[in-house]
Amino acid sequence: FGSRFVSRVLPRGVPPCTCAIGPHLAMGIVNTARLLDGIVFSVFLLFLGGFGLFLSGELLKMALVNEGNKNMGKVAAVLKKVFPFPDNKFEFNLTHVLLFSLLIALLSMLHHDAQDAIEHSVDKRAKRAAKKADGGKAKAEEPEKKDESEKKEKKEKAKATKG
Repeated sequence: FGSRFVSRVLPRGVPPCTCAIGPHLAMGIVNTARLLDGIVFSVFLLFLGGFGLFLSGELLKMALVNEGNKNMGKVAAVLKKVFPFPDNKFEFNLTHVLLFSLLIALLSMLHHDAQDAIEHSVDKRAKRAAKKADGGKAKAEEPEKKDESEKKEKKEKAKATKG
């Protein structure tokens, strides 16, 4: 087991050590310099998750309990079916706050393709502006490079329209 494990984990040229994890692997597990950042971010997310659930409860209470407003009649009926709480009370506990905070954290780490497309268009505009400011003295790209860049642009546009 040991030799197969070492051959899969260690890069070539790195001698296996005698300890269980190895000094080169133990260094990458925890970055202690970022520990305080993680704690602050976690506490902030917990407060954000709790506040978001509280606001959702207030919205539900406004729509369902305060049905004196005739404009909220249809919205209240939809909300009753979407959120079937007993006695129309929105109750949440620490488990709900933790799960909602985890959902917020996961969604905030998502990277969308549109961000790449926007960055590419900004870079393209900057290159065009630099080329105009240069007065056209810059060398023209080789035709092969132009074709490759056009193909990349088309692929990125296709990805942006799909997403």
